[in-house]
Amino acid sequence: MGRTMFDDIKPPEGEEDSKEVPSGGHSIRDVTPVTTQERQTRRARRAERRTLANAVGIDNRNRKTSNGKFAVWAIAILVLVVAFSAVGFVFIGKTTITIVPQQEEVNLSANVVYTAYRDAEEGELSYTLLTYTIESTDNIAATGRETVEEKASGRIVVYNNHGPAPQRLIKNTRFEAPNGEIYRVRNSFVVPGMSGDTPGSIEITVYADKPGEDQNISDVGTRFTIPGLKGDPRYDTFYAELKEPITGGFVGERAIVDEDILNAVRTQLRSQLRDQVESAVAEQASETTEVFAGGIFTTFESMQVTYSGNDTATVREVARINAVAFEKNELARMLATAALANPEDGDILIDNPENLTMKIVNKDGVDIVDDALIQFTLEGRSTLTWQVDIEGLKQDLVGKNSGALNTVMSGYPGIKSAQATIRPFWKSEFPSETGGISVEVVPES
Repeated sequence: MGRTMFDDIKPPEGEEDSKEVPSGGHSIRDVTPVTTQERQTRRARRAERRTLANAVGIDNRNRKTSNGKFAVWAIAILVLVVAFSAVGFVFIGKTTITIVPQQEEVNLSANVVYTAYRDAEEGELSYTLLTYTIESTDNIAATGRETVEEKASGRIVVYNNHGPAPQRLIKNTRFEAPNGEIYRVRNSFVVPGMSGDTPGSIEITVYADKPGEDQNISDVGTRFTIPGLKGDPRYDTFYAELKEPITGGFVGERAIVDEDILNAVRTQLRSQLRDQVESAVAEQASETTEVFAGGIFTTFESMQVTYSGNDTATVREVARINAVAFEKNELARMLATAALANPEDGDILIDNPENLTMKIVNKDGVDIVDDALIQFTLEGRSTLTWQVDIEGLKQDLVGKNSGALNTVMSGYPGIKSAQATIRPFWKSEFPSETGGISVEVVPES
C-alpha cells in the first residue's frame, strides 16, 4: 500500500512553522491551496499574453510582407524605366551630325609686316578706330592763396558736312561762340570727310582767348562757327558743337596748391587710368572685332584744377583712347593667306588671339587719328579654325537620303569630316524639318 507523502500538514494554531522540510533537495514553505477563482484569473492572463504576442508577430510579418512588395514594385518600375529608355534611344527619331572643322596652326614671325587701311579697297585689310574717354579725379588741400588769371577750356566736336575729302585745320584755328567769344585749338588736326550722308567729325579741346569766368559755357550743344572760313563755301558746312562744358575761367584771388604735390597727384591719376585702358577698350569692342593691346593709343590731358571753398582743390586727369579694331574674319583670312599655301575658302576665326603680340611700326610717329593706314607685325603661335554655317547645313540636309551627307559637305569647305547618326536605326533619310537635326562641332584635340 502506497504511502502518502504529505498528509494534512498544518502547524499548531497560533504558530507559523518557518522551518524548511527537506524533500529531495527542495524545500516547501507556506503551501496554501489555490482557489478556483485564482486559477481562472491566471488562465485569463496567460491567454491575454498569448493573444498580444500573436498580434505582434502578425504585425511584424505584415510589415515584412509590405516591405517586400514595395521592393518588388520598385525594382519592376526601375526595370521598366531602363527598358523604355533603351527603346527610346534606339527607336525615337533623333539625328545628330558631328562635325570636325578645318583647322590650321600658324607660327607668325615679327619679320612680316602687314598693312591695314582706314578706307580699304577690295582685298585689303581694313581697320576702324574705337574711341573712348575715361577720367580720374582726386581732392587735395590748398596750401595758400594768390591772385590768378585762368583761361577756360572744354571739348567740342568739329563736323565736316562739306564732302568726302578730309580737311586739315591748323594750330590756333579759331572757333567763335554765339556771343562772339573766341576759342582756339593748340594743335593742328584733320576733320574726316563725309561717309555717305553722315558728316565726318572729330573731338578736340579748345581754350578761351581771354581769362575770366565770362568765358565759361555750360550749354552742351552750343554751336560754333569757324571765322577763318568766312567768304568760303565751307563756312556753312564746317562747324562745331560743344560736347563738354567750357570751364575754369577765373580772374581774382583764390586758393592754390603746392606744385610738387599737384604733379605727384597727376602722376598717380595717370597711372590709375593706364590700368583701366584695356578693360575700357574691351567694353567698346563688339563680338566681331579684334583688338590687341599693341594697337591702343592713349593720350592724357590735365584738366584745370577746380576749387571748392577756400581749402580744397580737385585735380582731374583725362585719358583719351583710340584703339585699332579689325574685323575678326578679315584678319584671320589675311593671316591664312600670308601663312598658308592654299587656304580653304570660308569664314575663319583665330582661336587664341591672346597668344599673338601686335606691334605698330614706328608707333610714336603715327598720327592715329589723321593717318590713312598703319603698318604692324603679329608674332606668336595660334590656331585658325574655319567656321561652319550650321543652319545652312541643316537646310541642305532636310529630307535627303543619308548618303547625301558627303555630297552636301563638298559645299562647306570649313568641314574636314562629318558623321551622321540617324534614329530610329531603320531610317535612311534625314528629318523633314531642321528642328529634328542637331549639329555638334568638335574641333580636333
